[in-house]
Amino acid sequence: MSATNVPAVDPSLPIVDAGGRLTKYGERVLRGLWGRTGGMTDKVDQAHAIASNAVPQGTIVAAAGGLQVGGELGGNVGVALYLAVTGVALLPAHATEGDWAYAVDGRKPGEGAGAGTGVPCFWSDTAWISACSGAAVAA
Repeated sequence: MSATNVPAVDPSLPIVDAGGRLTKYGERVLRGLWGRTGGMTDKVDQAHAIASNAVPQGTIVAAAGGLQVGGELGGNVGVALYLAVTGVALLPAHATEGDWAYAVDGRKPGEGAGAGTGVPCFWSDTAWISACSGAAVAA
């Protein structure tokens, strides 16, 4: 998928002649645009497929505050990138220091065993730590 240069538009050269037919210059510009956009092959679709395959599929972008139904958005809108959104038992066994995940059955302070309603957590040293309690995340 190599790039094709489009000739710089020269306003002094006509794209069509008086009879409405393409001039040689007009044909060159159109061929350049045709090649640049992929001709019979859609380079936009190809680029999308390449980019999609390059992104780690486990990464989920989720709103982390500031986004609500209705109302205006002002200032910064926080976004968190989660390595995983899953139950505590299925959180990755190893991660990079500072990675974030969301444990869908993680317990907030005061929630009983097996009754967790979900918590954001981060990887620190050797464990997933609940952002709510500061302790290892538990279901």
